[in-house]
Amino acid sequence: MPDPTLVFDYLCARFGVDIDFSDERGMTTTEVAVITFLLVGAAIVVLGIIYTAAKGNADNIPTPEQPAG
Repeated sequence: MPDPTLVFDYLCARFGVDIDFSDERGMTTTEVAVITFLLVGAAIVVLGIIYTAAKGNADNIPTPEQPAG
């Protein structure tokens, strides 16, 4: 079985992809933190909506009455 790094390097060369892992361009830690904060906030809002809908449905379940006997 060939070395995975050799396969990766071959595919990068074959498709003309130049990947330099020492390059420091890209997203900074602050950007990642802000995006994570927004995603967590959105998840909390969605969970709140789901919880409210589930609680409303549970509160609207009618209680059965006993038959007269």
